[in-house]
Formats: sequence, structure tokens, C-alpha cells
Amino acid sequence: MIVLAASRVFNGMALPPQDEVITLREQVAHLLADNTQLKAQLQEVLALVGQLRGTIEKQQDHIAKLVKMTFGRKSERVEGPTLFDNPSDEPVTPSSAAVIAEPEVLVPKRKGHGRKPNSAKLPRQREEIDLCDAEKVCPCCTGVRVRIGETIRERLDYTPSSIFVRELAQQTYACRNCEQATLDPQIAAPAFPPEPVPRSGVGAGLLAQVIVSKCIDHLPLYRQESIFARQGWPVSRTRLCDLVAACATVLEPVYRAMIARLKGSFVIHADESPVKLLQPRRTAYAWLYLGDAAHPYTVFDFTAGRGEEHPTAFLKGYSGFVQADGYAGYNCIHGSGARHLGCWAHVRRKFVEAQKNNPAKASEALAYIRTLYAVEKEIVEKKLTSDSVVSLRQTRAGPVLKKFGEWLDVEQRTMQPKSSFGEAVSYARNQWPTLGRYLVDSRFAIDNNVVERALRPLAVGRRNWLHVGGDGGLGSAAVLMSVCASAKRHELNPWLYLTDVLTQLAAKPADVTDLLPDVWAKQHLPASH
Repeated sequence: MIVLAASRVFNGMALPPQDEVITLREQVAHLLADNTQLKAQLQEVLALVGQLRGTIEKQQDHIAKLVKMTFGRKSERVEGPTLFDNPSDEPVTPSSAAVIAEPEVLVPKRKGHGRKPNSAKLPRQREEIDLCDAEKVCPCCTGVRVRIGETIRERLDYTPSSIFVRELAQQTYACRNCEQATLDPQIAAPAFPPEPVPRSGVGAGLLAQVIVSKCIDHLPLYRQESIFARQGWPVSRTRLCDLVAACATVLEPVYRAMIARLKGSFVIHADESPVKLLQPRRTAYAWLYLGDAAHPYTVFDFTAGRGEEHPTAFLKGYSGFVQADGYAGYNCIHGSGARHLGCWAHVRRKFVEAQKNNPAKASEALAYIRTLYAVEKEIVEKKLTSDSVVSLRQTRAGPVLKKFGEWLDVEQRTMQPKSSFGEAVSYARNQWPTLGRYLVDSRFAIDNNVVERALRPLAVGRRNWLHVGGDGGLGSAAVLMSVCASAKRHELNPWLYLTDVLTQLAAKPADVTDLLPDVWAKQHLPASH
């Protein structure tokens, strides 16, 4: 109860004393200050809740991604309609094309039953199964039955590979007349053919087998060590490693020639993948560069880091286009960006990963992207070339790109930047100037999948040989992987190709043009190949 010390009257009403008014005003001021402070704390709590919610969503997206990588299917194919699937004349909106209750179940076409016939390229060993003389006698008239036909059945069989020793017998000749006349001995002998690896005692065929087993069949040297021991050659893993390194040195002129010709490409596809480096223990990177159809070479460059100095040094002097993802390490070779071709597969991958976070919007974006790929599918089915490709892309894909860009602009204003959907939108907007460049030239591809497919064998090998020995092995790995991958690109028998190339390189030819995979294929394979 408040006791008034003195009374004041205003319009017939008693007023509290002055000191009590001051106390009440101070209490009101404190309450207002507390209210302001509580509002500020509430805003901080709400901001923290929003931040935590974003972190939780991001972690959930990350967990879902890891679960899909571990247990889900690896394909990024998303079945569904495109913006071209509306049969009516009504304008198609992405929402109506993308959000569907139940997608149509596509029944895969069944392949034919039965075994495939044996390849005509395989050698045949004929074995005749005949009756003995007694069985040829007719039991009815005791005459001799004559052969009226034969039935052939084929059975695949296998002869294990074997190691053999080539004895090179050098014939030496001397002049007996000079010898009897006590003149200087005139002795002549032919020179031994040079070895690919001098003083190794190992022929080109065996060296080629070691390289093919390691770089194409992904057999580590320790497994080859046991295989060769089983075949009668007790070789150590260290010696195998030395032979492989020496072969890389022999093949380096071919590797350098491929790099020089690669830089003549109108478009180079580029990508990189990590590999383990043993000494010192760290992560190295395998950079892969694919030339165009006129320069069909698949070239690796293994480096100890992932910095931009590595593609800069490798592609020094190159002035064409480079198709790569949004990794900043490629910015130095793009110059002002006018020579950079973006990859729609990477954009699609971002929105596929965002389907858990925002399924409706992510499906809407994927409807746009499916429409772009539908145009590319039509180009392949109709076997269009040159100006026809450019015309179809600009008339069919051009308007879709414009609408998709406008859609991204709208979504960028309302998205959560740290969500997986927000990251997908940001990635697409950042890469937008490079993503529409493929419309203007038929030699440009819509994505960089061709180089990612070429990197898959490296991923398989990585699980087997596990690591590169050290910095010195990076250059050797680049040479061997490049030669083998380029031979595989031309569908060559890698063992035959490497055996011939190692044999010819042993003589140290001044010009290795004839040993490049594409040139070698034209000289040694039929035109139908």
C-alpha cells in the first residue's frame, strides 16, 4: 500500500506526491528497458533457432547423401516429363510438368534370350570326331558307310598365358684367309636388337603385359608378382616397379607428342580426381584432359596438389575452349571466362541432391533440365550435324534456358542460402554464363560426362593399387595411364600396341608420329574398324 506523504489537488482530484511520481517513472523506464532487452534476446534466440534449423537441415541432407552413396543407386537419371510433353496448345509451366503424383512406370525392353554366338575374331582349333573303321561297317549289308555331312558344335576354351625365354643367337663370322696370312682378324657379327629397357633382359611383350595388367586390368604389382612366380618367373615386386618406371621413361616421347596434339583441340574436356600419395603421405590429384574428335587423345597429369598452377602449366599455350565444372582451379585457364563451357550434369546433380530438402522446387528445376536433355536425345536419334544441331538447340532449348534463368532469379530471392536447394540455385546462377554457351556451336557438348566416364577406370584402379609410391611416381603414372587410356579409346588391343611401340622406341626414333594411337590404328587395323 502506497502512503502519500503530501497531497496535491488537480481538478478536484488528489495527486500523489512528487517523489512517488519520480519512483513510478523510474519503474516504468526499467520495465521499458527490460522489454527492449527481452525483445533483443528473443530476436537472438529466433536467429539462433533459424541457424540451428539450417544446420540440422544441411546435416540431414548430408546424411541422406551419404546413405544414398552407400546404399542407393549411383545413377543420376531422373525419370519424368519434360516441358515438351504437353499435347495441348496450352502454355506449359514448369510446375505442371514437374510435380506429378505418380510418375509413369517405364517397363524396360526385354533382351533376347540365349547365349550370344562366339566372336568370329577368335581363333578356331578344329578337332574331328570320327567313327573307327569297325563302326563304319553297315550292320545290315556289311558295306562301308560313306560320310554324308558333319555337325559342328563350338565350345569356348582357354590356354593360360605363359612366359618363355627368347634365345637370340648372334652368329659371328671371321675371315680365315686373313687369319692364315697373319693379318688383322676380320670378324663380323650382326648387332643385337635393342632392348626397350637396356640390360634388363626382359622383352617388349612381357613389359607390355605388366603395364596392361596394372593400368587397364588394375592388377597391383604384388598380385602380378605371385602370378609370374606361378608361371616360373620368380620376380620381386621391386624389380617390377623398376621395370614399370623404366617403361614410362621409354614411352614419354609418345606422351609428349599426345600433349602437343591435344592442345590443337577446339574443345578440351577436363576433370580431376584424388589419389593417395604414399611418400610423403598426402593427397595427390589426377587431372584428365580429353581432346576433341580431331585430336582423340586421353591424357593424364598427376600432381601433388590441386592448385590452379597445375592446369595452367599443363595447358600453357592453349587458346581453345575448356569444358569443366565450377571448380575455381580452372578459372586461370578460362581467362575472362569466355572460353569456359559449363556442365549441365553438375547442375542436375545439385538439384537431385536437393530433392530431400525441397522436393517440389527441385523437381521443377529437373523438369527444365530434362527438357534440355530431350533436345540432345533428339539430335542423336536424328543424327543431326553442324548447322542443324545449332538450329534445333536454339529453337527448342533456347527458350527453355531463358525461362529457367528467370525461374532461378525468382527462387534466389526466397531460398535459404545454406540449404541444399539454395546451394543448387546458387551454383546454377554462378555458372549461368557458361551453361548456355553450348547452343552456339555443334562441337560443344551439353555436359562433361565424357571425361567423367573416362575417369571411372581410375576409380576402379584406385581400389586395387591403393596409392602412388611417391612424387617420382606421379610422372610415370601419368605417362602409362595416358598411353593405355588413349589406346583403349581407339579400341586397340593394348598388349599388341604397347609391344610394338616399346619395340620401336627401343631404337630411339626421331619422330614418334607413327606410334600415336590414332595413327597406329590406321596403319595396323582394317578400315572397317
